[in-house]
Formats: sequence, C-alpha cells, structure tokens
Amino acid sequence: MNDASPATNHAKWIELIRVRSSASALEAALPDLQTRVRELDDALDDAETFFLKHAIYDGDLAVGVVWRNEIEPGKTREGLMLAERLQQLGSVDHAVWIPAAD
Repeated sequence: MNDASPATNHAKWIELIRVRSSASALEAALPDLQTRVRELDDALDDAETFFLKHAIYDGDLAVGVVWRNEIEPGKTREGLMLAERLQQLGSVDHAVWIPAAD
C-alpha cells in the first residue's frame, strides 16, 4: 500500500466523530443530534452525513461526514462543531479518513 502525498487532493474522504457515553445519555440526546446533523446535511452541497451505532456497546455512537470535494482532508468547522456537541455526552474521537491507495 502506498501512502498518498500530503499535497494530493482527494475527491472523497470521511470525517468520523465518535462518542463513548451511556445508552441512556445517547437516547436522551439523539433527537437533538439528529436535528442538528440533518440541518448540517441540508446546508452542505458537497457532503452527506450518517449515524453509526456500535453493534455491541449501546453507549457508542458515531457521526460520519462523507466529503466530496477537492479540499485537503482535515478536521472541518462542521466536524469540530459536532465533536464539541458530542463532548457534552462523553469521550470523543474525531478522525479523518482518506481512501487507501490501491
């Protein structure tokens, strides 16, 4: 596998923001989170959002943002805002993923 050059632009990349919390805290916060993420999704022309829940641990939730643009992958203003909101619920991991080279 080859590493992509830092100067290389990627047409598609993912920002993944995961929170580790309790099932009850997530259940209470989910309606507001879904509204915020839906509003974000509606406002972005070059991205789409999705939710993931852990298959085993009920207290883990992630929000993914799939970006389709030519900007350099990195933590975005939108992703940082989501991470800040999720930090109110627990420990947050905010990561940026790019496609692996063939």
